[in-house]
Amino acid sequence: MKDVTGPAGSADEVDPRNYVASVIKSCNVVEVLGGGDSEYSLGEIAAATGIGKTTVHRLLSSLQMAGWVERGPRDGYRLSIRMLKLAHASQRQFSIRNEALPHLRSLAGHFGDTAFLLVPSDEGAVVVEMVEGESPLKVNTVTLGTVLPYHVAGGPTVMAAWDDTIRERVLSAPRKRYTDKTDVTRDALETKFARIREQGYVFADEDLNNGVAVVSAPVFGPTGALSCTLSLGGAAQGFGPDRLDHIVTAVREACAALSERLGAPAPR
Repeated sequence: MKDVTGPAGSADEVDPRNYVASVIKSCNVVEVLGGGDSEYSLGEIAAATGIGKTTVHRLLSSLQMAGWVERGPRDGYRLSIRMLKLAHASQRQFSIRNEALPHLRSLAGHFGDTAFLLVPSDEGAVVVEMVEGESPLKVNTVTLGTVLPYHVAGGPTVMAAWDDTIRERVLSAPRKRYTDKTDVTRDALETKFARIREQGYVFADEDLNNGVAVVSAPVFGPTGALSCTLSLGGAAQGFGPDRLDHIVTAVREACAALSERLGAPAPR
């Protein structure tokens, strides 16, 4: 078994004052269970982690209740199928990230603005990669890991336009107005989502942050369902009519190329 006695992550990266000890210990337990054997006994887990058996038992009970751990046929502990699904989702996202990076670099390098890769989640659209261009005006309000609501900005509204589940969730939940250009009524959003599907992209002009505009388009996966979005965002004054046409074309071409790379069906 691998040594997992230390906390996940290094102390140089995370302020120790922010640690939740039980979470770190739970992560260590999960790492042991993912070490290769089909099942582990309570004693084996305690020995591998250096955590007392009583504490390990409480952690395992909590992980079982959450659905991440289950008992095996030999009455040992093992990871559940739910953890396998999470691993597959993580693998898929990182694969998308690697495939998307060349397109993000190309967009940012050509236009000088910031290019973004977003993937959907239960909480909102998550920024999983971004590449900044040479423009001195940066989108400082959006960083890696930022979760954006689905009724604003480029990538999130594209996801809502193409995904029925996301769209219904947006239309049935309270919506925050961020600027005077934020659409919050059901009628306005339904019109916006229909227009996005018809156009194949969205130009979001200062609906999340004043002075910031973004162009986004969808990327599709092997089944033809929406997989992620690519976006190019920057200072709103840089998205005038002439330049906007070039940005839209470039973003859509990047999305089409990435969709093809991910095995999406050819568009009809």
